[in-house]
Amino acid sequence: MSEIDLDDINIELLDLLQHDGRMSYRELGERVGLSAPAVTERVRRLEELGVIKGYRAVVDYEKLGFPLLCVIRLNSPRGAQGVDDIIERIPEVIESNRVTGSESHVIRVRARSTKHLEDLLHELWSHGDSNTNIVTSSPVPRRPMDLRRALARRSGAD
Repeated sequence: MSEIDLDDINIELLDLLQHDGRMSYRELGERVGLSAPAVTERVRRLEELGVIKGYRAVVDYEKLGFPLLCVIRLNSPRGAQGVDDIIERIPEVIESNRVTGSESHVIRVRARSTKHLEDLLHELWSHGDSNTNIVTSSPVPRRPMDLRRALARRSGAD
């Protein structure tokens, strides 16, 4: 996968949109010193390149009755048939990653209770051993990456 070279204005646009995906082109333009049509063109180009993959609402699952955030580390035997499909079909799964190390997958789920979590685990146990944690707090909750600082670190400028 090739890396896309971004200028300072595109980095600033991405940082702004990561924090507020509903910001208007006019407001974005005011923040970066461009006209709304110029910003529109830049954002559309970033979308076409696949840098911007979409826009979504951040939902508070606790307020919807899913207070438990759980991390399940599944060790599914190499090449286990259909485990990715099984995980994908569980609606409470909010993220699943294949990983290196002693586990094959790290899965994040939302659950209503420990009983609900146990029911979810039953769907996975036939596909491998698991180790599960319930998140008690998130000192650094999921957040947008600070692109300007991250890119500067890559180049050694930080």
